[in-house]
Amino acid sequence: MALSILIAITAALLSFIFASRTSRSDFKKERFIWSVASACFLGFGIWSMHFVGMLAYKLPISITYSPSITLLSILPAIFASFVVVSHRRKKEQKLWQDSLYMGGGIGSMHYIGMMAMQMEATMAYDPWLFLTSIIVAIVLAGISLKAHASISNKEATVMQQLIPATIMGVAISGMHYTGMLSMHVYALPSTSFVDEPGLESLAYLVTFMVLFFSLVFILLIELRARTLSTDRFTAVLNTVQEGVFTFDSDGRLEFVNPVVLTMFGYQKHELKYRRVNDLVSQTGSGNSVLLNEVIKAAEGKSLGSIPHRIDGVRKNGSTFPISFLVNKLPSNHEAFVCTVKDLSDVKNQEVFTQTVFDILPDMLFVKDANTLAFTHVNDMVVHNLNKAKTDLLGLTDFDVFELDDAKRIVRSDTQLIDSGDIQSCEEQKFILNGEIRYFQTKKVVIKDGNNDAQYLLSLSEDITELRKTETELQALNKRMSMAADAANIGVWEWDLETNELIWDDWMHRIYSIPKDEFNDHFSVWANTVHMEDFDTVKAHIDQAIDTKSDFHTQFRVQVSKNKYRYIRADGRLEDNKMFGINMDVTEQVEAQQRINELANHDTLTGLANRHALKTYVEREFARNDRADKRCLCLYLDLNKFKPINDTHGHNIGDAVLVDIAKRLQSLCRVSDIAARVGGDEFVIIVSDIEKDFNTEEMIERVHNEIIKPVITSKGKMFVDASIGWSVYPDEAKSLDELIRIADERMFDKKEFVRVTR
Repeated sequence: MALSILIAITAALLSFIFASRTSRSDFKKERFIWSVASACFLGFGIWSMHFVGMLAYKLPISITYSPSITLLSILPAIFASFVVVSHRRKKEQKLWQDSLYMGGGIGSMHYIGMMAMQMEATMAYDPWLFLTSIIVAIVLAGISLKAHASISNKEATVMQQLIPATIMGVAISGMHYTGMLSMHVYALPSTSFVDEPGLESLAYLVTFMVLFFSLVFILLIELRARTLSTDRFTAVLNTVQEGVFTFDSDGRLEFVNPVVLTMFGYQKHELKYRRVNDLVSQTGSGNSVLLNEVIKAAEGKSLGSIPHRIDGVRKNGSTFPISFLVNKLPSNHEAFVCTVKDLSDVKNQEVFTQTVFDILPDMLFVKDANTLAFTHVNDMVVHNLNKAKTDLLGLTDFDVFELDDAKRIVRSDTQLIDSGDIQSCEEQKFILNGEIRYFQTKKVVIKDGNNDAQYLLSLSEDITELRKTETELQALNKRMSMAADAANIGVWEWDLETNELIWDDWMHRIYSIPKDEFNDHFSVWANTVHMEDFDTVKAHIDQAIDTKSDFHTQFRVQVSKNKYRYIRADGRLEDNKMFGINMDVTEQVEAQQRINELANHDTLTGLANRHALKTYVEREFARNDRADKRCLCLYLDLNKFKPINDTHGHNIGDAVLVDIAKRLQSLCRVSDIAARVGGDEFVIIVSDIEKDFNTEEMIERVHNEIIKPVITSKGKMFVDASIGWSVYPDEAKSLDELIRIADERMFDKKEFVRVTR
């Protein structure tokens, strides 16, 4: 009886162990295999427990077993076990369902096994005990499965698995012996009684066979698992891109993957008796570095995750750069695994990168983020610092720069690394070889796979000449600004797309528009331009835009209600913007106007002088010729003027002349002109007249205006005039001829008047 219970517990323990492997397996096929193994062990355990338990049941009659029913009895136990352990429990699945499956399988196996018994007697079952046996199987199986489920997600030990296995064994045994209690055997008239039934040999044989095949099955399953694990490990190592090899504590190579063979140029059989140090260059510190890492791995020290760089040796004796990382393999046999990577391409990349760095016109530093020591520099650094590249590597800023400069650089580097930012840009001043130099430095933090700062790259552009140029430009701008201020020159910028207008301070002064009243728009300027000048100015600007040329123009702007200024404007188009200057030329224009006034007008009367008269007739004669019109010339000589001048003085005489001049000017149309050509001699040119023009009427009008009294401070003064006339081009072709003819007629008229008197 005790043996049967032990068999049940052992079978349940092995089944639970295999079931835990089922839950940990990532492959569907593997889960199925471990599920079948677990179900078979539990099924065979229930089956063997039944037959061993039958040894404890003694009957004084001969009993045999039906082979087919005996074999059939094992199937419910295996099937129920497979259903329970072959799948991962989902949240919605109920524990009682598994309990019913398991209890039903145990009960079915037992009672089918009982049906295999053949004897000369009749069997009967107590219904209550029969039902109790099934309930015992279901309840204890449920408790066992619940206990197993609580540890199934953990790396459970054998001792932890023993608790649910014991409960399951008790469930199997409890059901069996409760079922046996429910069975009653009744003898028949033909029943023959014996002293020794002779069932022990059969039961022991069945038990032995079950145990034997169970052990064989366990060994095969474990061997397959180990072989599969080894094959998978080898397959993984053979497909990785890095070289992987293992070696024992004596350095003998045990396993190499194809990458190692290709990397070092060997065939697999050629490395069978070699040691790991045969793959490492004996020159330099490569062998000692590898040995040191192996010793640390053997002592269980933390090796970190940064590979070491040494030189490897190929079969042909050539060396090449490699990186390696050593770790101890977890096993009783002390062995190590080493991953290696061929750095030949990396070294070539480093040479290429260094070449690119060296041709840069800027200084390039690469610093270790922890020590801020130089790890790479380019040729421009060597040139500026006047030190060899090999001498600079490993140094810090304090070794190559002035103390204050070094402190400032290190402080800036540390702040960037600690801030977590990726890059920064700043201007730095250095003292190199006793000379102050300015550099614009861009710094970039280079991080490793763990997002920790590993290197700091600094690219410094020499902007010393730029700073000197800027200083000179600022001085030049200051001088130009002073010159512009002195010359009243304003500078402007106009964006043709947005119509934004930018003025300097002098533009606001020239246009008398305060900054706070200026909204930076073209329309503000346009509204200040005199309406008579705007079209002309706009035409100059449009032409400059269309032809992409400069423009120069002059116009008037209104700065107050009755005040205008003359502005000289010059501009140039650059892309979609126009730049230019404005100059206040009001004084120059007004001075020129005064000069023109003096050059073309009589200073006393304001009438045109002889020069202006000549200019006028040249223009008007040509115009009248084109229109087939004529010009009338009236030549006047005042009478009775000399006595006024002699009697009352020049002031009264000048007042008379000014008044007479105004009267003559009032008689002229816009196209006509009145001029003073002598002391008391005047000329009137009337243009655009026809052949039938009434000359006498015109002379009469002029004469009537002259003889009107002139009011002066000395009272009324009276003068008269002699008037001669001539017509262009009928009588003369020039001004001199017109005046000469008119003068002759005036003289003839005076003589006629004198004779008639």
